[in-house]
Amino acid sequence: MSSTEIILTSKNIRCTIDPQNGGRVSSLVAFGRELLITRNGEANIQKWGSYPMVPYAGRVRNGKFTFDSRHHQLEINMAPHAIHGTVLDRPFSVVDFSSNSVTMKIDLGSRFAFKGSVIQKISVDDTVVEFELELATTDAQMPGQVGWHPWFARPCRFEVDFEEMYVRDDSGIPTGQTISPLPPPYDDCFKGSRNQPRIIFDETIALTIDSDCSHWVVYDQTTHAICIEPQSGPPNGFNLEPFIVTPSAPLKKFMRFTITN
Repeated sequence: MSSTEIILTSKNIRCTIDPQNGGRVSSLVAFGRELLITRNGEANIQKWGSYPMVPYAGRVRNGKFTFDSRHHQLEINMAPHAIHGTVLDRPFSVVDFSSNSVTMKIDLGSRFAFKGSVIQKISVDDTVVEFELELATTDAQMPGQVGWHPWFARPCRFEVDFEEMYVRDDSGIPTGQTISPLPPPYDDCFKGSRNQPRIIFDETIALTIDSDCSHWVVYDQTTHAICIEPQSGPPNGFNLEPFIVTPSAPLKKFMRFTITN
């Protein structure tokens, strides 16, 4: 199938998918309002749309981790660290699509030492956008992590309520220690969501994020966007809280946007 843009539509939502650029949502228009930062000449592929982060999410300190007593070096793509996985700048293959859903697949590529692939499904309903990720391996086992990185376009504000906030070191990476959440601004990871995070656009459109991910990164330190990112583990997760993927136990997670006006 073609790798050109795919548009999913419902009564209130128009969701544009760009398989060529990391299988991302390149535009999300709901009730006539664009909710995401679109490409618009942005050269950094990390900073627009909403894309999956696989097989790790957020930073990995210096791109280094140890698994099964072997040391590994990831490609450094935000010096001095590796960040956001190996698929965000590569084309996904379209497996199936219709007017309101698309399924895409990609392997983890030569920049990762383990053999694996991820299937991503995106579907829309009248007021809902549903995302699913399934990370699988043909190796005996590998470390794995998945997440999503949406760039929500200001003017908007956010509402979050978490039990714990990770302490960051001088490199901006979680140490593993947690504290009670501090006030914003944030470039921080949280866990223990008491209420579903919400983004309110122009005080008229509300987007609620639901996910079975255990961790959330919130970033609000730029004037044009806010990011709220559900992740299956914290940044530097390969070193702090590695999840083990096996052929019989893939890693599956979902994210859901419910949008009201």
